[in-house]
Amino acid sequence: MGVAEINVGGVRVRVLGKGHASLVVAGLTFNGQVVAVKVRRTDSKRSSLEGEGRLLEVASRAGASPAPLYYSKDLIVMEYVGDVSLERVLRASPLPLLRRSLLEAVRAARALDAVKILHAELHRPLRNVFYPRWPSSPKAVIIDLESSSRGCGNVNKVLSFMIAKGLLRGHAVEALRSLLREYRLAGCPGDLYVMIEEKLDQAFTA
Repeated sequence: MGVAEINVGGVRVRVLGKGHASLVVAGLTFNGQVVAVKVRRTDSKRSSLEGEGRLLEVASRAGASPAPLYYSKDLIVMEYVGDVSLERVLRASPLPLLRRSLLEAVRAARALDAVKILHAELHRPLRNVFYPRWPSSPKAVIIDLESSSRGCGNVNKVLSFMIAKGLLRGHAVEALRSLLREYRLAGCPGDLYVMIEEKLDQAFTA
């Protein structure tokens, strides 16, 4: 998440992200844990954040997203994911770490597919995929589920982005495109995803 500060009643507040419906700020629990607090904007067309809180519960159990610690109509308190986004990883990673990080982004997308949560913005994943323990661990999580719906196809969105950006190369890319079409049409089954990862490995090494 990008970090900035705003002044609220003379108090400096660390802003992690801003959107049409909400503002995300850093917080601190009584036991000293840094958390992200998503606050519904007063001018938001969204009537409640509770739906997103419930989606986060499901997604976090699947290992795809930060866990919500508390949520209500007007706010969500969740695990802090740090400030290393996919956008930053693409700029700063040596090739072996970059490949592992890209694979983990795809695996996080697969975890969402497995629980049938379709993210609305993963065709532009640069600021929706984060790496909480990077570079010691390339494991990725996906944030901002507020516009998500029930369904699957997150793997398709993330890999289509990687193909369009030239991050995947070689003859395996065409086979990958074919598998992705079949994967989506079949409802995102696990056996086809295994085949996608195999082709993905070939596309990374081409």
